[in-house]
Parts: sequence; structure tokens; C-alpha cells
Amino acid sequence: MRNPWLDISEADYVGHMSSPAVDQRRVLNGLFREVLQNHHPKTVLVVGCSTGNGFEHVDPEVTERLTALEISPTFVRRVAEQFSKSGFELDVRCTNVADASLEPDAFDLIHAALIFEYVEWTEILPRLVAALRSGGALSVVLQRPSSAAPAVTPTAFNSLLALHSIFRFVDPDVLVEQAQQLRMTVITRRTVPLPAGKAFELLCFSHRPSRR
Repeated sequence: MRNPWLDISEADYVGHMSSPAVDQRRVLNGLFREVLQNHHPKTVLVVGCSTGNGFEHVDPEVTERLTALEISPTFVRRVAEQFSKSGFELDVRCTNVADASLEPDAFDLIHAALIFEYVEWTEILPRLVAALRSGGALSVVLQRPSSAAPAVTPTAFNSLLALHSIFRFVDPDVLVEQAQQLRMTVITRRTVPLPAGKAFELLCFSHRPSRR
């Protein structure tokens, strides 16, 4: 089955995420900025970077390299064009995260916002942890179920309704359990309210170095 993300235009995605009924683009932007400010990473991996929302907050005086994974060629081109002269090394890879080759012990921060709902996250999580440096941080943003609104809010941008076919909610408690088995410690967990009765769950884990 063709991945529906491949058929969503930049205009539709940005329009949907910015619409008053959704208003997630603004919130995601702020959460990425917060994570960057809290961890001061030299190397960053963003999984499912979409159009590079929040990349303007990457400080080249702090961050030397930003690697971004994105399945949509349209989004990849946009990110490469917009942030090519940002002062840090930018490596944008057009790939499904399930197929991406990740360097071990390479990143101080990995940020995965609204991506676990669209992939087999239990298979990907160990690979992300392996890509973290000792003491590095994994930041995850999940969408919580709502009795007041569907998983994908209807807007004027109907192409996003196709995402219903691949969207699956992730239980944050299960994610925490799986992460702890990989020697990850929860350092931040909180709920972020959204319009129309929805909410995000922000979880940040620290990678504990292995005992020798």
C-alpha cells in the first residue's frame, strides 16, 4: 500500500496543522524549541521532520549537525532549501524511518514528534536508542486519544484524511516500559492541552551509560 504521506502537499500539511481547529504546528514548534534549550545538543536527529517546523530554533553556536529523516520528497526539498544556510551541518535524508541507516552513538538528542503513531515503533525504538550517545536524550511527542475529536481532525485540507488508514495511538505507559528495558530513564513527562479536546503527551528520556 502506498504511504499516504507521499500524497500530501506542503500547502495542505501546513494549512491543516495551522488551522484553528488543529493548531498543532505552533505547539510542536514550541516543544522542539524547549527540548533544544533544555539539552544543548551538539548533534541532533529529527525523525519525521515534515517541513522543518522549529528548525529555526537550532543555534549553530551550540548544534554542529542536524540530521533529519522524512519520507516525503516534497518536504525534504523544502527543508533542504530553507535551512541550507543556517550555520550548522544539515543532513536531510528522504527515507522511511524503518529503512533508515542510523550511526551508532552519534546523537546527543533525538526528537520524534507525532511519528510513532505511523510506524512500528517497538521495532524502531531500539535503533533510536542505539543511535544515542551515553547521556543523550530521546524526546517523543505522542497524540492522546480524545472522546471529543477523531485522530485526524477534519479540515478544509482533505488529503490528510487518508492518514486515518495508518494512524495508531501509542500508549505512553507502554512506551515508558519499553524504553526502561533499553536502559532509558524518564526525565520529563507531561500532558500538553490542544484545541478541540485533544492533547499531546511529551516524554523525554535520558540514555543511561552501560556499566562496565
